[in-house]
Amino acid sequence: MAAEKGDSGAEAIALEIGSYMGECIEIIEEFGGDVVKFLGDAVLVCFQPIPFDTNDGTTDTTTEDSIKRKKDLITRAVDCGLQLLAKQSHYRVYLTAEERSKYRSSAVDDKKVNPQRFVIFDGETSSVNSRGSFSDGSTTSLGNDFDHRYFKKYSIAFSLWDFIPVIFGKSRKNKVYATRRVSDTSDTTTERNAIDLELHIALSCGDITNVVLGDIKPSKHSTHYSRSSYSPSPVSPIHRRSTRNKRCSYMSVNDNDSGNQVLEYQGRLEYAICGPAVESLEDALTNANAGEISITPEVYSLYQQDNPILRCEKRKQFYILKSSLVKPSHRKNSRFANHLHHHHSQKTLIPSHHLLCDHVNATTSTLNTESIISHSRNSSVIELPVDKNSNYLKYINRSALYQLQHSTDENLMPQFRDVTIMFISLGKLNVAIESGLKIAQKAVYTTIQTLVKYEGVLQQFAIDDKGATLLAVFGLPPLSHEREAIFAAKAAIDIRDSLLTFVEGFSISLSTGTIFNAVLPQKSPYRRDPAIAGDTIVLAVRMLKFPFSKKSIVCDFATKQQIGRSCDFADYGENFVKGKIKPIQIYGILRFDANKIERIASQDQDVTSNIIGYRVEMETATDFVDEWNDSQNHHLLIVSGASGAGKSFFCKALSKVISTDTTICCWTSSTEVEKSSKYYLVKNILLGLFDIIESRQLPVNTRRRHLFPNGSGGLHMNGSINSYHMDDCSSNSSVISIVPSATTTKENHTSNCINGLPAITTFSSLSRMSNTANYDPLTDSANELISLIGRCLRVCGEDEGFLPLFKVVFTSLANLKDNKYIRRVDSRGRDILLTGVITRMIRYVSEHVGLVFISDDVQWADSSSIRLLQHIHEHCQRVLLILATRPVQDYKVTFIDTFRETGYFEEISLNGLSSPEIKEILLQTFASANVETVSPEVLRVVQKKTAGNPLYIKNMAIVLKDLHHIEVVEGVLVPTNTRFDLEHQLMNLDYKRIIKTQFDRLNSGFQEFLTVASCLDQTFTIKEVQSVLKESNTEFKYVTEETVQQKVEAYDVYKFLKKEADSILAQNKIIYTFAHISIPQCIYDMVSYEIRIALHRSLATFYEDSLRKENYAELLGKITRHYLQTDRVAKQLYFLRALAELNMKSYLLPEATINLEKAVKIIDENQELAVLYGRLRKCDIYRQLGMCFTMRTKLEEGERYLFLALDCLGEPWPRSEPEFLYKFWINRFTQYKHRKLPIFRRLNKDYKEIETRVVEIMALLSNIYFFTGKGRDFVYSCLVGLNACERLGEVNPNYTLFLARNSLLCWLNDDKQQSIFYITKALRYIDEKNDFDTLSIYAHLYFAAGRFKNASELLYKSIDAVRTLGVVTDCQAFYRSVGLLITMRIFEGSLDSSPNDLLLLKQMADTAHANCDFEAEIWLAVYNIGNALIMDKLRECEAFVTLLETNLKQSADYNRIAIHGTLLYYYARMHNYTSAQRHLMLLVSILPLLTVTPNIFPIFGLIFGTMGMYYMLEDDQVAFVCVGDRKRYNRFIHGVFKINHAFQQVKFWEFTQPCLYLARALPYISTGRTVEGFTVLQHGAHAMHLTQEIKFLKAFYWANLGKYAFTPSDRIAWTENARKDLDDLNIPAHVYCNPDPVTMYSRDTPADLIA
Repeated sequence: MAAEKGDSGAEAIALEIGSYMGECIEIIEEFGGDVVKFLGDAVLVCFQPIPFDTNDGTTDTTTEDSIKRKKDLITRAVDCGLQLLAKQSHYRVYLTAEERSKYRSSAVDDKKVNPQRFVIFDGETSSVNSRGSFSDGSTTSLGNDFDHRYFKKYSIAFSLWDFIPVIFGKSRKNKVYATRRVSDTSDTTTERNAIDLELHIALSCGDITNVVLGDIKPSKHSTHYSRSSYSPSPVSPIHRRSTRNKRCSYMSVNDNDSGNQVLEYQGRLEYAICGPAVESLEDALTNANAGEISITPEVYSLYQQDNPILRCEKRKQFYILKSSLVKPSHRKNSRFANHLHHHHSQKTLIPSHHLLCDHVNATTSTLNTESIISHSRNSSVIELPVDKNSNYLKYINRSALYQLQHSTDENLMPQFRDVTIMFISLGKLNVAIESGLKIAQKAVYTTIQTLVKYEGVLQQFAIDDKGATLLAVFGLPPLSHEREAIFAAKAAIDIRDSLLTFVEGFSISLSTGTIFNAVLPQKSPYRRDPAIAGDTIVLAVRMLKFPFSKKSIVCDFATKQQIGRSCDFADYGENFVKGKIKPIQIYGILRFDANKIERIASQDQDVTSNIIGYRVEMETATDFVDEWNDSQNHHLLIVSGASGAGKSFFCKALSKVISTDTTICCWTSSTEVEKSSKYYLVKNILLGLFDIIESRQLPVNTRRRHLFPNGSGGLHMNGSINSYHMDDCSSNSSVISIVPSATTTKENHTSNCINGLPAITTFSSLSRMSNTANYDPLTDSANELISLIGRCLRVCGEDEGFLPLFKVVFTSLANLKDNKYIRRVDSRGRDILLTGVITRMIRYVSEHVGLVFISDDVQWADSSSIRLLQHIHEHCQRVLLILATRPVQDYKVTFIDTFRETGYFEEISLNGLSSPEIKEILLQTFASANVETVSPEVLRVVQKKTAGNPLYIKNMAIVLKDLHHIEVVEGVLVPTNTRFDLEHQLMNLDYKRIIKTQFDRLNSGFQEFLTVASCLDQTFTIKEVQSVLKESNTEFKYVTEETVQQKVEAYDVYKFLKKEADSILAQNKIIYTFAHISIPQCIYDMVSYEIRIALHRSLATFYEDSLRKENYAELLGKITRHYLQTDRVAKQLYFLRALAELNMKSYLLPEATINLEKAVKIIDENQELAVLYGRLRKCDIYRQLGMCFTMRTKLEEGERYLFLALDCLGEPWPRSEPEFLYKFWINRFTQYKHRKLPIFRRLNKDYKEIETRVVEIMALLSNIYFFTGKGRDFVYSCLVGLNACERLGEVNPNYTLFLARNSLLCWLNDDKQQSIFYITKALRYIDEKNDFDTLSIYAHLYFAAGRFKNASELLYKSIDAVRTLGVVTDCQAFYRSVGLLITMRIFEGSLDSSPNDLLLLKQMADTAHANCDFEAEIWLAVYNIGNALIMDKLRECEAFVTLLETNLKQSADYNRIAIHGTLLYYYARMHNYTSAQRHLMLLVSILPLLTVTPNIFPIFGLIFGTMGMYYMLEDDQVAFVCVGDRKRYNRFIHGVFKINHAFQQVKFWEFTQPCLYLARALPYISTGRTVEGFTVLQHGAHAMHLTQEIKFLKAFYWANLGKYAFTPSDRIAWTENARKDLDDLNIPAHVYCNPDPVTMYSRDTPADLIA
């Protein structure tokens, strides 16, 4: 379930179970238990006896005391288990970090842990020292007295895995030790973000083996302790001085005084227990259900002796104990208490960790009936300083050590990491026996050494009933790399090859992904573990179960993909694993093939050798090479550039220029994974050199150099190869101590003593031999290499005795025996000798042929290779050295400065390709598509997203091609849409990995600085960052800005930040920004959710404290943004509303809508907060959100939230027909009373606030129904609003608005008297400067009355009133006024000649675009198409027609009428009669929805629909009506009837009269009854008296009279009148007028009467 939540789920589960474990630790601590291992959600706890000293100094080991201690341990373990069941069952766990932050209060998180916890049993509690850690359940194994204690600062036992049973699975059958279960009775089964956990516990007793495995190296500051005097076999550690070189990892930490700091490897140890007592836990736990303890028969028999009243249920051979079955007991044992008190009052002696393995038979003691005594850890143990015994640090992995040492607060910062997980299963290895222990030690030691080599981290070693398992991680800081999977794969191959020789049935798995890394339990005073959690870990362990994983390495697809083609894989197909719905692809890793790597590299180079671009750089390089050819003098060429900049391709192309018969290029490259491999970079150079010597048949150098003095002979190759053997490495061995077992006799133990000290049985990680053991013979390839090197040495005049020096370069020669001279030389001396030999050989070869050494990726080169290359450069004058590296300033390639000091030097920087070069690459990629050129827009985007990086350009070109983001149009490569803005995921994948690697190597204080900065805006100031830095970050917290600036310049070696140029806005502040958008994203993604929340909370508090009137607008958005990332919902709600109000005042409606929607979501998800918030404030939020939606013409959403606002006020909108009728007539009666009687009742304050909000809501609802054409709702909202205004007794714009709208309604319903009453009252109170909506309604009244000039004047006044300094303050009022004005201008035919009106139309478009108002864009499209149709500018319609067709299905009904009618006329004019007919049918089908409405927008559909039908009627190719088909004829007549009825519904008859009569005449004219049709039209001409101002509609009507008049003279007269009006309007008359009125009706239709 947590995996479904992603990274948030991993963090939440980790922290939740960490908190849970912290509480369990306190209980286990009190009962003296010790947590051995955390195994997923299972915990292994051990209760071991504490020995006591008697008064005479001897150890108290009598049988009676032994039995007492044994019974006491069992009693403590059982009581501890019952206590855990009682207090830790039904534990609520939240599955996301957001939910956890929401429900886990900071008070709980920050509480101090109280070591004195009261248990459920009666009796006194006292303090007893214990070795406990924590567990979610208690499993007891009794074993030896190996005391395992940790002090607070470094009390880290390093084993907390994924917090789900990664080893043992989740099923009940596989649960081991104490585990948690999801409760079957949980009341949260329906909750997706929380579950309840239950415990079930298994308890056993018996023999165990304590083992400590690993690699121990003596520290020079370590203090060693001998075993205490009561030990039966006291042992002192034996120290062996190691001659092995320190194994170090070099990583840049960029501190003040150094660029590189060495994290020295000091050894690694792991503690575990095994034996019969542990093995018996599996079966016992299988029988325990939730809330039960399953105990073995041995435990039951001992526990029952002191608890005879205990009732247990027997289940199979085990006994089940429940907390509810146990009665409180009262026991007291003063003798034991005194011993315990005496023991803990003494200074605790920590046993030496050289005592690494102990096997004893447990002896126990008893408690009769006295009370169990609470234990608390001795403070001397908790506060033990680190320098007491540095071996403790060996139990901490290197990553955790590094982070602790470099942390500003001595803690590990929780973070997300991209890592590769390695699991190693050692099969059924029995570690409890000596042979198995030796194998386990050898395996662990081998693994540790390999992990050190490849910079991995050993996370845990664990033993269970299924065997031993190791968990390793690649990618934890600071040991992170660009591609962790390669490091892990190489390490896995080395480990596999080693384990094949001595381990049966092992398996290795690798998985790559994101994990969560943190210290858990947080703030525990007893124990803290550096834990990892995530689905990646689960996947790795699940892959081990398949049979094909035995003796092999398996990996997932992500790992294979990151490794790439350099490795051979076996495909195991798709396999189902537990916890995954879909099967996963599993691969087997076979080997890294050097030949394959070279082949792949050569293929890549050959394919891309024809490099595009960098012509100037190539000319510079060739000039430098020519100079070297003329005068060879220590020439050095540096080629630098970012990853993927084409350095390798450039060098390959250059090598082809250089290579001739006399000049040879030797190519080599380094990789990040091999940066610690000695001489890795120069190995290929040497192989190339040997090939040159062999192929060129160089003469033998007569100046021979001898290794041996006095002319002694060199190496004798024949018969002596296998006699070479390695040095005795016993001094380097990793010691493991085996404490005698219970079966070891005293005599055997004593016989092993040396010099009075007990001998320690040791075995190394490689099974060291006591003498010159049998070494593996050299392979045939090794023999060939030896022969080749020997011949080359002889040719160059070198002694063959130098040959063993090459073992460090070629690992295949590892078994070559040193001669007696080389054996005496230490490693540093060998390096000096080897450097001299190789340099002399190269110098000799360079005298005969031209040598060019090309070294790629030298930023990853090992130090030995760099020193050798430098020596070659300084001593080989004729050699040309070409080094390719990433930017010097980013990768600290400081050795190049030393190279420059000798000879001639040239540096070429590859900074990306230019636009013409990018164009050339794109043309090559799309060569098959016949592309001739590339759009500038495509070039701009590619240039922007790739920064000219050739690799990124090619990859992006492939993506563009595959995903169809671009297309070819007439040979031009263009984007597929107008919003061509690809994300840069492709180029950021590797870049982000590089950023994380670089971030790990930065100074810890600067890391925190960057982490805080990643939470800020694009630009930030130093003060903002300092405000939330930890107090412990002394470098940045309380220093001046100038000091911070200096430190940033010193620490920011990778140039993550850049300082903004000084500007007026800076106000003398130092402003920074990140160099690339990916940098803060990468850093932020690594930070845990809880730390993010804490940082955002601190930043919000800082900004809130700084909030002033003068910076209110600047800081309010920042405060809100940061609070939204926290769990403080009350603050979120408050500032969201404040920001929304600020947005609305600034007319930023989309932003206000988003903020109010967030506020509504908070209210809906937090019902308790909603109750406290109050109904009026809830109403305000709903009302404001409804207002925003209404302003943006999202009318359905606006209506929904306005209804919610009314519900909050207790004035709900009627939802049913009876309720509507009842409330409607109640309000009609109220209005009648208000008109007839004065209002005497005064409203109280609360009711007045409600009525005020009702008025505002009804005004918004009436705006909605004004547009939607819902006549009844419009009437009701206006009526309720008017009544509320009159009850308030206030005169304001809303009051005059409702008066005017009621007047309009009365006018539309032919109640002229009432209309005059309301409009007169409105005019009495109107304020022309503020009542813009009232002015608009007043204009509609004039419009309805046919007084269009007066309407225009009022509309201009309304528009001026609704704009303040040119900014529209009320969008809907502006749309209504402009829409009515533009409608009149369009049908007047004068819009194109009205520049002011065109400006208004443009402002309407700008307002709609700014508010993302798509409905308004539809209106604009209809306006533009309508005007173009009238002016005969059809080509201007195309874009708008496409917009309407695209949005037709989503359009509201009141818009669709106008759209269908307009498109009908457009397609008719374009002779696309199929589309015209389709829109005609759609128009007719939707017309019945039209009701009596003041909205004039449907007029467009009716007018243009009528014009379209007349246009199709005139075309003989269109069978407009089929008279012979009764059914089709009736359908036609029914459609025309609907259109006529719709004209009646519109009510603006004075405006629509021309088309109204045309629609009435249509049935006659279309059926050939021209005389009847003309009679209808002629009647209309006499009835229309007010159409003189609407010139186009009048001219169009006259033109149709000129077509259908019966006599020629009438046709001529009407046609001339129409032509004259059309000419006055600059409209082409031939489009509308009869071309031959003398003889024709309409086009191609002969007249009945001609002149």
